[in-house]
Amino acid sequence: MTQMDVKIEAGTTDLAGLVRSYAADPSGDALRELGRRADEVSVGAFGDGDPAAELEAQRFLYEVYAHRILPPWSPHWRNYTHPAIVDAHRRVGDAWLSRDRAGYGAGLEIPTTPEAFGRWATEVCQTHASGVTHPLFDFLAERATFAQLRDFLGQETPFDIHFGDLVALLLPGIHGGQKIELAGNFWDEMGNGQLAGTHRQLRLDMMERVGIPAEDYLSNVDGYWLEELRMANMYFQTSSDRSLAPQSIGMLQATELVVPGRLERQIEGWRRVGLTEGDMHYLLEHVTVDVEHAEGWLNHVIAPLAATRPDLLPEVAIGILRRLDCALAVCDRAMHDIA
Repeated sequence: MTQMDVKIEAGTTDLAGLVRSYAADPSGDALRELGRRADEVSVGAFGDGDPAAELEAQRFLYEVYAHRILPPWSPHWRNYTHPAIVDAHRRVGDAWLSRDRAGYGAGLEIPTTPEAFGRWATEVCQTHASGVTHPLFDFLAERATFAQLRDFLGQETPFDIHFGDLVALLLPGIHGGQKIELAGNFWDEMGNGQLAGTHRQLRLDMMERVGIPAEDYLSNVDGYWLEELRMANMYFQTSSDRSLAPQSIGMLQATELVVPGRLERQIEGWRRVGLTEGDMHYLLEHVTVDVEHAEGWLNHVIAPLAATRPDLLPEVAIGILRRLDCALAVCDRAMHDIA
């Protein structure tokens, strides 16, 4: 069975269902079962390679990440701060991280000078199979219907809608030129102080235009592919755990390097099916700013880190590789399910 064949119905006995049950009716039963189930699913997902178990794990991780980051006045906020929930969430995330570290760290050889590492990162990102040369992007540009383009945009929501918050999570404790670069990236996400121009609002506007429910990323978690939940969770995991900040930096670098070309092909497709430039403001904005961010990220965030802490570069590299391979899995899934 492949990941593309996995379709399970979430219920009160799966991990996400158990935490939702606790939020609705705080009792000891759900919490006691949660700990046992977390260990069982972790072994299946990240030890045995069971796609159904990983789908359950990623739904659980996202359910907690996406709702825990909200303020209590949000109608979607759920109180997932109970120590048993936090512990189960950490154990599942740690099992995933251990699997990926073992896989990517084995035999990883990277340059250790700022200039050489920058060249390595750029080449790896620009030549990876998840980039604009993937057949998905020719399909989206040249043949996809309005509904197929909409389905892909909708599936990308869990990561895209949280991007500004993920950048913000990196800001505390980082100073100097690195913080200036991060803050500049965040300020662009905030529309340079204009509410209508915030990237989140631009995305919501485009979603409304094409008929994607604005709150599905919170109220319909089970509607997202395993591969898209994995992408969002990967960023949540590395942005919210300070020990994983080097991986997060690598993931963000990869994002800025590969996204513009992919978006240009999507813009071609949307234009072909009748969207105007105004309808696609969200996509057009990222084609421009992400190119600028990619260069700034290399020069002002990664290069200083390489100069002062070259021992952390393997973690940066793992972040880059995790992000690229995760994106490739998304592209393959989209070709299978949409095309």
